[in-house]
Amino acid sequence: MAGPAAQHVGAKLLGEIEEESLEELINSIQADLTGGPSGLRPDIPIPALASIAARYHKATQSAPPPVLSVSGRYLPLLYHLVSILIAEPHNYTVVVVDAESRFDVTRLFSPDRSHHSTTTSYPAQLSDLRHVHVYRPARGQDQIRAAVAAAGEWMLYGAHGSRAREWWGTVVIGGGSGTGTGGMSVKGDVNAGWKGWLRVEREDVPGFPTGVSVEEALRDREKRQEVVDAAGWVAASRAGGYVWKDV
Repeated sequence: MAGPAAQHVGAKLLGEIEEESLEELINSIQADLTGGPSGLRPDIPIPALASIAARYHKATQSAPPPVLSVSGRYLPLLYHLVSILIAEPHNYTVVVVDAESRFDVTRLFSPDRSHHSTTTSYPAQLSDLRHVHVYRPARGQDQIRAAVAAAGEWMLYGAHGSRAREWWGTVVIGGGSGTGTGGMSVKGDVNAGWKGWLRVEREDVPGFPTGVSVEEALRDREKRQEVVDAAGWVAASRAGGYVWKDV
């Protein structure tokens, strides 16, 4: 091969190698930026919860979606997670496909607005709520699956008010466990329903000591009610547990 021709072929090959390497580098950087310390996609910006999810998927050799499959009294965890996702500094937009018609966007606020946004479990502000897109399809796998697909298409191509934000993913309520086989469940990035590996319950409150009389119990009932009201929530699994408060 003549010298100039060889140089041309060599330059072309070098350019292709450099272009491929650059693309790999960009993909690697994007993965580092969006994957979070757990390496899961989408990232869960609650480190303790992300670690539990990572341990679960590693132990079961499973891969998202869903990154979380939640059961029990799951709504408080969904409010907590979505509120953090849409608030600063993350500023995501989130889709909620709610086949049970139970998701209440007003619960994304802290019950006590005197708490600073960095210390509350529900840091979302009023302006953030427009970036939660709620769909309420009829119950049934086909209807829920159609709603998830339509929501995804709308988020990617629709003229909605959240285009300046990154779409974190989709929460599916009542779409099945997300861990079934044969395509029987509708998989969101987070699934919530009657079956799931992460179960949410109220934090345990110790009972009355043995030997307490009825009179003593009645006298202390207001104080005990304060303890009950101050109890947090527990999301528990064989991979670990996570506790947060309604503040």
